[in-house]
Amino acid sequence: MRLKRLMIAAMAAIAVGAVGYSPPAQGAPPDESTCLDLGMAKDNLMLATKAETARKNADALEKYDPPDSVKGAIEHFVTTVGAQPSDPDLDAQRTLIANWLKQMCPKLSTS
Repeated sequence: MRLKRLMIAAMAAIAVGAVGYSPPAQGAPPDESTCLDLGMAKDNLMLATKAETARKNADALEKYDPPDSVKGAIEHFVTTVGAQPSDPDLDAQRTLIANWLKQMCPKLSTS
């Protein structure tokens, strides 16, 4: 009997935990307005001249759960404080972000 009560309590705790958790919708693409915001965040990250600006725009992009390679590219531009012409990884890192955005928002111009 006691084991049965523990099992019921555990199942209730799992149910409560599951209801409180809402993962991002993986199947639904962002709407047009959100895509424009993401494009602006990408552009502002590339043009950042202050660490705070780079971080703010990186956070805006990272809210949309990019894959690890894209997170790495976003963080690269936070570290370099925007796109730096002398950066040997500039094109590769920028392309990772642009391709991810294009996959989510096909109508978005990422060039």
